[in-house]
Amino acid sequence: MPQGRIAVGRVEDFTEGSITPLTVAEQEVVLIRQHDTFYAMPDRCTHANFPLHDGELLPGVLKCIRHGATFDLVSGRPTLPAVKKIRLYDTQVEDGTVYISYQET
Repeated sequence: MPQGRIAVGRVEDFTEGSITPLTVAEQEVVLIRQHDTFYAMPDRCTHANFPLHDGELLPGVLKCIRHGATFDLVSGRPTLPAVKKIRLYDTQVEDGTVYISYQET
């Protein structure tokens, strides 16, 4: 699979506690900013394929509003009703720019 890294914006473009839907290499992704750390994952719950950009950001997890499953921002580990771990994308901040690393599917 081809890999790459793409700039998605400046740090100041993303407010603390934000969940931002983005398209990265034709993949729908959410970028989350919590405690000045950036996290990225697919914009679909692994339980019911529901969009996560409408979810609720809680301490350390993103909650799907459809059935209440949560996904750990560091490990991708889910809580019920989801049982499948969500894929996480690497994020980096360099010179005030936020980057997401990805693999094309």
